[in-house]
Amino acid sequence: MKRSLSLFLATLLVLSFSIGVLAEDKGFITPPTEWDETYDVVVVGGGFSGLAAAYASHMAGANTVLIEKMPFVGGNSIINGGVYAAYTSKLQMAEKLGLTPDTPEKHIEDTILGGDSFSDPKLVEQFVYGSPVMLDLLLDNGLKVREALSRPGGHYGYRTHTTESQCGCDIIVTQYEMVKKENIPVQLNTKMVYIYREKPFDGRVLGIKVQTKEGTKNIRALNGVVLATGGFAANPEMRQTYVPWITPETPTTNQPCATGEGIRLAQQVGANTLHMSYIQLYPFADPNNGRLDRVAVIPFSGPSFGIVYVDINGNRYVNEGERRDVCSMAAINSGGFPTFAIFNEEMAGLFTTKEDLEWGMARNRVYKADTLDELVEKINAQPYKGQKINMTSESLKATLERHNEFVENGKDLDFGKRIDKGVTLPIHEGPYYAIPQWPSAHHTMGGLKITPKAEVQDIWDQVIPGLFAAGEVTGGVHGTNRLGSNAVADCLAFGKIAGEMAATGKAPKWPGMDE
Repeated sequence: MKRSLSLFLATLLVLSFSIGVLAEDKGFITPPTEWDETYDVVVVGGGFSGLAAAYASHMAGANTVLIEKMPFVGGNSIINGGVYAAYTSKLQMAEKLGLTPDTPEKHIEDTILGGDSFSDPKLVEQFVYGSPVMLDLLLDNGLKVREALSRPGGHYGYRTHTTESQCGCDIIVTQYEMVKKENIPVQLNTKMVYIYREKPFDGRVLGIKVQTKEGTKNIRALNGVVLATGGFAANPEMRQTYVPWITPETPTTNQPCATGEGIRLAQQVGANTLHMSYIQLYPFADPNNGRLDRVAVIPFSGPSFGIVYVDINGNRYVNEGERRDVCSMAAINSGGFPTFAIFNEEMAGLFTTKEDLEWGMARNRVYKADTLDELVEKINAQPYKGQKINMTSESLKATLERHNEFVENGKDLDFGKRIDKGVTLPIHEGPYYAIPQWPSAHHTMGGLKITPKAEVQDIWDQVIPGLFAAGEVTGGVHGTNRLGSNAVADCLAFGKIAGEMAATGKAPKWPGMDE
């Protein structure tokens, strides 16, 4: 009786989510007896996770196809900040730079703590141990990274690598070249609109229905379907369903494709979700439009080197080494709009490049001045969403002088920021830089419930045969908050797991990870 009632309620829930997702199809659709195309594995989504899954599936011997609803591969991943957390790699970067080598145990600990212990530790272990393997694979296939490691907010080990152009497109280009080299078919402008399962809430996933410019077609998956369709930060209606205070007017860093239909279509065949109300704001986006441009990554990369965040009055408002959610809420509660990242020339060379800064200055995203008086003049001269501010140079000077004392004494008496001797620098001399910043909807931590083998689970915690998921479409990996630079590692590691599971039924074994 209880199971019947649960099934009835679940059916109502799933059907309610299907409204608006499918224009012509509602409820369970009987699988076709004849299919337009047949593959061993069908991967849906062409970002980090999807490209990793398609490559892994193909290399494991499966006849694989990748479908992508956009007219290009990359999805939301293509505008990622190009930051990748891996506790080690073939580069041995920490040793080269004279930094304390990181450990997988510490990376796992930081990630779980950063998500308030809501993460599934088994999921965290998978991506942490998989992160150096996947980074080395990219490096072996031509990816270039800067000779630097950073310790951004929430991380307590130097483990964040940055791609050469500080953009996720570097990784996407490398992955796509790998896929093309193997002649893996990629179908663009092809949108999944239904997932076929043998029976309502029962049996295997058999394939998918897609919409193309020519009409619809049915694609069979003999072994499995991998969902790598991303999150829903660019879907204001879906965001507000779970977090009402994130209004439709709240901007997003995401591409327009991050609309979450992969989650809803999986729910339609019985998939469970978790952590849907945990939506992360990125604290350092362009305050005028919410975008994650190449400048918006600079404040994120600077905390361990001495960057300072100030409000419209020139006062610090947060521990710069805090997690993204803490920095975002502190900015929102700072009493004004926007906030600013302050640093100098000496410091800049440690976490950004001359090209990045010049790109930003040409677009009024970065202000440069020889003196703090001049810097404040430039800050006050610019409108932010049509409004100007009135910071005083006296307040900014006092803030930096106090922060310099903390750096020199090794202890932050105001906010408790960790200060690393020889790494964290004071700001004594110019040229000085300022970057305006403000929170923007960024990452949705919630999504489909999966096992450590990337198998999607149903509302009774049973594995749905033939359905796998990886990346931001899943939940449970990051808990309440994702630490910056963990996303790419998560996507790539679970992409490989999902691809190999769909192809062979076996997950990869990561070096150093216990059974």
